[in-house]
Amino acid sequence: MRIAAIAFSTSGAALMERLGALQDRGHEISYYLAARQAKGGVFEPFDSVYELAFRLFDQKDALVFVGACGIAVRAIAPLVKDKRTDPAVVVCDERGRFAISLLSGHAGGANQLTEQIAALVNATPVITTASACYAVSLSEQQPQNLVLGIGCRRGTSAKTIERAVTILLGDQKISLSRICQLATLDLKRQEEGLLGFAAAHNLPLHFYSAAELAQVQGEFTSSDLVLRTVGVDNVCERAAALCGRAGKLILQKTAKDGVAVAVFEKGIASG
Repeated sequence: MRIAAIAFSTSGAALMERLGALQDRGHEISYYLAARQAKGGVFEPFDSVYELAFRLFDQKDALVFVGACGIAVRAIAPLVKDKRTDPAVVVCDERGRFAISLLSGHAGGANQLTEQIAALVNATPVITTASACYAVSLSEQQPQNLVLGIGCRRGTSAKTIERAVTILLGDQKISLSRICQLATLDLKRQEEGLLGFAAAHNLPLHFYSAAELAQVQGEFTSSDLVLRTVGVDNVCERAAALCGRAGKLILQKTAKDGVAVAVFEKGIASG
């Protein structure tokens, strides 16, 4: 994600600097501080948060405000259009007690970013979307034992993959935090978007040849187009099953924006 971190005071700036560790998860961060507080360094000064939000809203994948929710709401209110295109918006209080998913929590990835920020600064994540609340309650009881089989068009960006996976899993009330591995076709070894998505979530990515996938036993969603294109009739379901080994497919192939996913639960006896 391309993230803009915005603060209004020196204490907010101190917390904002701690977000730099997000870069280790594949994010790019730029920092903005109210001009009256900015004294050079990595912070770009701004005079009006409204003008800044207007400039950044369509440029960034996420805006992180360190300050009051009211300021963030007023800054973005005239710019909000559609959950499918609006950036993620997260708000942290200056003391780092809470991280709040404010906008595009489900489709835009704000919920996941909120959880990452909360873990980083030892804050309490506040997530109010229904599917996320359901998923969080299950994650407290269920293990991290799901394999995500994934396929995508050539050149698909990490942002597109992130958004598609978030929506497709969220629709099924499957928490991304339960995913332990990713699996796909070996032709995708150089796909920067897929590699970036895996790195952002610190997930191992396994590659299999078409021949290996074709040998997997089971009932899978077959596609003549996929067969003609890559040499096997299904990538995401077969890759998830091969990586998961013993268990069962709990989400058959489903797709959005050129990204196809399937989910295999490990450790559950088939049949």
